[in-house]
Amino acid sequence: MKVFFVCIVIALLVSVNSIFGLFLPKYNLKICFFIQNILFLLDLFFWGLFFLKVLRDKKSQRIMKVLFAITFSIAAFILYINGMAKVNLQALAVINICKTIFCILFYHHLFKIISIQNLFKDPLFWIVTGVIFYSCLSLPFYGLNNYIKLQFPPLIATNIFSISNMLIIIKYLFFIKAFLCTINLRRV
Repeated sequence: MKVFFVCIVIALLVSVNSIFGLFLPKYNLKICFFIQNILFLLDLFFWGLFFLKVLRDKKSQRIMKVLFAITFSIAAFILYINGMAKVNLQALAVINICKTIFCILFYHHLFKIISIQNLFKDPLFWIVTGVIFYSCLSLPFYGLNNYIKLQFPPLIATNIFSISNMLIIIKYLFFIKAFLCTINLRRV
């Protein structure tokens, strides 16, 4: 669970960096975008560690390590090709595909060994549900970023991308539910 909190801190840093880039006119946007892209890669790295710690069987870990290496390489290549001086949402789309596959592996493992355990009281279930919810639903917005910006007026394109911010909020509601589960587990 310690790795999960590192993932939360990275997400907080992404948010703070975004807020600085949007609302502080003296904040250099090239630096903002560079930091954002590095944080995207760190996010993938620590979510990969999280899932490695959660999934203990060798086959799942091997699949995750290979998938992580491929995804990290592709995301880094996209960042290199497109430049680090702008936000690369295509790299974020690739990262979200990887997170989705990690979540599917977790669910496969979970439902294979399912017992009488109540999933609604399991914090890991809620964390992974939040990650897959956000990763799957935000994927079209990030993958079609260029198309949306070219086909729609700027106001509509901005409003379309505000949906991804709503998805982030819902993801954190799942994380809050997971935190509440840990509190309830301690009381019992």
